[in-house]
Amino acid sequence: MFKLIIIGDTAVGKSCLLHRLTNNEFMTDHEVTVGVEFGTLLVKLEQQVFKLQIWDTAGQEQFKSITKIFYRGAHCIFLAYDITRLDTFNNLATWYNEVMAQSEPHVIVFLVGNKKDMEDKREVTLERVEAFKRERGIIFSFETSAKTGENIESLFITASKILYNNFKDKIAQMVSIVQCIINHTLIVIRIERRGHKKAKG
Repeated sequence: MFKLIIIGDTAVGKSCLLHRLTNNEFMTDHEVTVGVEFGTLLVKLEQQVFKLQIWDTAGQEQFKSITKIFYRGAHCIFLAYDITRLDTFNNLATWYNEVMAQSEPHVIVFLVGNKKDMEDKREVTLERVEAFKRERGIIFSFETSAKTGENIESLFITASKILYNNFKDKIAQMVSIVQCIINHTLIVIRIERRGHKKAKG
Protein backbone atom coordinates (compact mmCIF):
# COMPACT_ATOMS: atom_id res chain seq x y z
CA MET A 1 0.00 0.00 0.00
CA PHE A 2 1.20 3.48 -0.87
CA LYS A 3 0.25 6.57 1.11
CA LEU A 4 -0.39 9.75 -0.89
CA ILE A 5 -1.30 13.09 0.65
CA ILE A 6 -2.91 16.15 -0.93
CA ILE A 7 -2.00 19.38 0.88
CA GLY A 8 -2.40 23.10 0.22
CA ASP A 9 -4.50 26.11 1.14
CA THR A 10 -8.19 25.82 1.83
CA ALA A 11 -10.57 25.96 -1.16
CA VAL A 12 -7.99 25.03 -3.81
CA GLY A 13 -10.03 21.92 -4.63
CA LYS A 14 -8.24 19.15 -2.71
CA SER A 15 -11.46 17.35 -1.74
CA CYS A 16 -12.81 17.77 -5.26
CA LEU A 17 -9.69 16.17 -6.73
CA LEU A 18 -10.10 13.15 -4.49
CA HIS A 19 -13.84 12.92 -5.15
CA ARG A 20 -13.34 13.14 -8.90
CA LEU A 21 -10.77 10.34 -8.76
CA THR A 22 -12.74 7.97 -6.54
CA ASN A 23 -16.29 8.74 -7.75
CA ASN A 24 -15.71 10.28 -11.20
CA GLU A 25 -17.98 13.21 -10.45
CA PHE A 26 -17.63 16.84 -9.45
CA MET A 27 -18.84 18.08 -6.08
CA THR A 28 -20.70 21.32 -6.71
CA ASP A 29 -21.33 21.84 -3.01
CA HIS A 30 -19.32 20.36 -0.16
CA GLU A 31 -18.32 21.16 3.39
CA VAL A 32 -14.81 22.27 4.28
CA THR A 33 -12.59 19.34 5.30
CA VAL A 34 -12.10 19.14 9.05
CA GLY A 35 -8.83 17.41 9.91
CA VAL A 36 -8.32 14.69 7.29
CA GLU A 37 -10.31 12.42 5.01
CA PHE A 38 -9.10 9.63 2.75
CA GLY A 39 -10.07 7.43 -0.16
CA THR A 40 -8.54 4.29 -1.63
CA LEU A 41 -7.80 3.18 -5.16
CA LEU A 42 -6.64 -0.21 -6.45
CA VAL A 43 -4.06 -0.08 -9.24
CA LYS A 44 -2.75 -2.92 -11.41
CA LEU A 45 0.67 -2.67 -13.08
CA GLU A 46 2.64 -5.54 -14.60
CA GLN A 47 0.21 -8.08 -13.10
CA GLN A 48 0.74 -6.64 -9.62
CA VAL A 49 -2.22 -5.14 -7.78
CA PHE A 50 -1.54 -2.58 -5.07
CA LYS A 51 -3.52 -0.01 -3.13
CA LEU A 52 -3.22 3.77 -3.06
CA GLN A 53 -4.41 5.36 0.16
CA ILE A 54 -5.04 9.02 -0.67
CA TRP A 55 -5.37 11.51 2.17
CA ASP A 56 -7.15 14.85 1.79
CA THR A 57 -5.99 17.31 4.44
CA ALA A 58 -7.58 20.47 5.80
CA GLY A 59 -5.96 23.69 4.64
CA GLN A 60 -7.00 25.90 7.53
CA GLU A 61 -4.34 27.10 9.95
CA GLN A 62 -6.09 25.63 13.01
CA PHE A 63 -5.80 22.09 11.63
CA LYS A 64 -2.12 22.19 10.66
CA SER A 65 -0.98 20.56 13.90
CA ILE A 66 -3.24 17.60 13.07
CA THR A 67 -2.38 17.25 9.41
CA LYS A 68 1.38 17.38 10.04
CA ILE A 69 1.13 14.01 11.76
CA PHE A 70 -0.05 12.42 8.51
CA TYR A 71 3.03 13.49 6.55
CA ARG A 72 5.03 10.72 8.21
CA GLY A 73 5.12 7.53 6.20
CA ALA A 74 3.85 9.26 3.06
CA HIS A 75 5.30 8.02 -0.22
CA CYS A 76 3.99 10.88 -2.35
CA ILE A 77 2.87 14.45 -1.63
CA PHE A 78 0.68 16.57 -3.92
CA LEU A 79 1.20 20.30 -3.31
CA ALA A 80 -2.09 21.74 -4.55
CA TYR A 81 -2.86 25.32 -5.49
CA ASP A 82 -5.54 27.23 -7.38
CA ILE A 83 -4.28 28.64 -10.70
CA THR A 84 -6.74 31.56 -10.32
CA ARG A 85 -5.37 32.62 -6.90
CA LEU A 86 -1.71 33.64 -6.77
CA ASP A 87 -1.68 33.64 -2.96
CA THR A 88 -2.36 29.88 -2.88
CA PHE A 89 0.69 29.34 -5.06
CA ASN A 90 2.90 31.67 -3.03
CA ASN A 91 1.94 29.76 0.12
CA LEU A 92 3.32 26.53 -1.37
CA ALA A 93 6.77 27.52 -0.10
CA THR A 94 5.49 27.15 3.47
CA TRP A 95 3.73 23.88 2.68
CA TYR A 96 6.86 22.54 0.98
CA ASN A 97 9.05 23.39 3.98
CA GLU A 98 6.63 21.58 6.29
CA VAL A 99 6.70 18.52 4.05
CA MET A 100 10.50 18.43 4.01
CA ALA A 101 10.62 18.78 7.79
CA GLN A 102 7.99 16.15 8.61
CA SER A 103 7.93 13.54 5.83
CA GLU A 104 10.28 10.76 4.74
CA PRO A 105 13.54 11.86 3.07
CA HIS A 106 12.75 10.25 -0.29
CA VAL A 107 9.12 11.36 -0.58
CA ILE A 108 8.00 12.17 -4.13
CA VAL A 109 6.54 15.66 -4.60
CA PHE A 110 4.11 16.81 -7.29
CA LEU A 111 2.89 20.34 -7.92
CA VAL A 112 -0.81 20.29 -8.77
CA GLY A 113 -2.47 23.43 -10.15
CA ASN A 114 -6.22 22.92 -9.96
CA LYS A 115 -9.13 24.74 -11.69
CA LYS A 116 -7.59 24.51 -15.14
CA ASP A 117 -11.10 25.00 -16.53
CA MET A 118 -10.89 28.65 -15.40
CA GLU A 119 -8.01 29.59 -17.69
CA ASP A 120 -9.44 33.06 -18.33
CA LYS A 121 -8.95 33.89 -14.63
CA ARG A 122 -5.40 32.51 -14.36
CA GLU A 123 -3.05 34.32 -11.97
CA VAL A 124 -0.32 31.68 -11.69
CA THR A 125 1.89 31.62 -14.79
CA LEU A 126 3.67 28.50 -16.01
CA GLU A 127 6.95 30.42 -15.68
CA ARG A 128 6.34 30.80 -11.92
CA VAL A 129 5.65 27.10 -11.62
CA GLU A 130 8.83 26.12 -13.47
CA ALA A 131 10.90 28.50 -11.34
CA PHE A 132 9.45 27.00 -8.14
CA LYS A 133 10.31 23.50 -9.36
CA ARG A 134 13.86 24.42 -10.33
CA GLU A 135 14.58 26.07 -6.98
CA ARG A 136 13.46 22.99 -5.04
CA GLY A 137 14.42 20.19 -7.37
CA ILE A 138 10.82 19.15 -8.01
CA ILE A 139 10.42 17.18 -11.23
CA PHE A 140 6.69 16.65 -11.60
CA SER A 141 3.82 19.08 -12.08
CA PHE A 142 0.29 18.85 -13.44
CA GLU A 143 -2.54 21.27 -14.05
CA THR A 144 -5.92 19.67 -13.42
CA SER A 145 -9.62 20.38 -13.36
CA ALA A 146 -11.71 18.57 -10.79
CA LYS A 147 -14.74 20.04 -12.55
CA THR A 148 -14.08 18.52 -15.98
CA GLY A 149 -11.80 15.70 -14.85
CA GLU A 150 -8.96 16.91 -17.06
CA ASN A 151 -5.60 15.33 -16.14
CA ILE A 152 -6.89 13.82 -12.88
CA GLU A 153 -6.42 10.25 -14.06
CA SER A 154 -3.08 11.08 -15.70
CA LEU A 155 -1.82 12.60 -12.44
CA PHE A 156 -2.53 9.51 -10.36
CA ILE A 157 -1.44 7.05 -13.06
CA THR A 158 1.91 8.86 -13.28
CA ALA A 159 2.30 8.82 -9.50
CA SER A 160 1.40 5.11 -9.43
CA LYS A 161 3.98 4.22 -12.08
CA ILE A 162 6.74 6.16 -10.32
CA LEU A 163 5.94 4.59 -6.94
CA TYR A 164 5.74 1.12 -8.45
CA ASN A 165 9.07 1.48 -10.25
CA ASN A 166 10.73 2.83 -7.08
CA PHE A 167 9.40 0.00 -4.91
CA LYS A 168 9.08 -2.81 -7.48
CA ASP A 169 11.60 -5.08 -5.80
CA LYS A 170 10.02 -4.63 -2.37
CA ILE A 171 6.54 -5.34 -3.77
CA ALA A 172 7.76 -8.53 -5.47
CA GLN A 173 9.49 -9.62 -2.27
CA MET A 174 6.35 -9.05 -0.19
CA VAL A 175 4.17 -10.94 -2.69
CA SER A 176 6.64 -13.82 -2.57
CA ILE A 177 6.58 -13.88 1.24
CA VAL A 178 2.79 -13.79 1.36
CA GLN A 179 2.56 -16.58 -1.22
CA CYS A 180 5.03 -18.65 0.76
CA ILE A 181 2.97 -18.18 3.95
CA ILE A 182 -0.23 -19.14 2.11
CA ASN A 183 1.39 -22.26 0.64
CA HIS A 184 2.83 -23.24 4.02
CA THR A 185 -0.58 -22.80 5.63
CA LEU A 186 -2.20 -25.00 3.00
CA ILE A 187 0.36 -27.74 3.57
CA VAL A 188 -0.19 -27.63 7.33
CA ILE A 189 -3.97 -27.79 6.88
CA ARG A 190 -3.69 -30.78 4.54
CA ILE A 191 -1.41 -32.66 6.96
CA GLU A 192 -3.71 -31.97 9.89
CA ARG A 193 -6.76 -33.12 7.93
CA ARG A 194 -5.07 -36.35 6.89
CA GLY A 195 -4.07 -37.06 10.44
CA HIS A 196 -7.60 -36.41 11.62
CA LYS A 197 -9.03 -38.88 9.10
CA LYS A 198 -6.62 -41.59 10.25
CA ALA A 199 -7.62 -41.01 13.86
CA LYS A 200 -11.28 -41.60 12.94
CA GLY A 201 -10.51 -44.90 11.16
